[in-house]
Amino acid sequence: MIDYYLKFPDEAAATSILYTTVVEVQDEEGVVLVEASVTPNYQNISTIGIINQPQPDPEIPPVPYDGWFVNVRLVGEEDAAALTPFSVEPQPFPMRVWA
Repeated sequence: MIDYYLKFPDEAAATSILYTTVVEVQDEEGVVLVEASVTPNYQNISTIGIINQPQPDPEIPPVPYDGWFVNVRLVGEEDAAALTPFSVEPQPFPMRVWA
């Protein structure tokens, strides 16, 4: 098992890498031949989303870090090639890890 901490530009970019989307296909009469679906490309995906920077004062509005964050744990023969360009090392430590 290998854990990846990922930072994507936005949610759409993450979705395009982490999932395969199948669009609905209809025949000329509108009968659905293939239903729309979304299939994960990895067994273990943990979407974190937006992470806010810590603020010393609770009265200060949250300021988000740039990006959309996701953790992926690869198992078996899953390929990391599509993930490595988005891999980051969270500092000082990951906010959420696999149990």
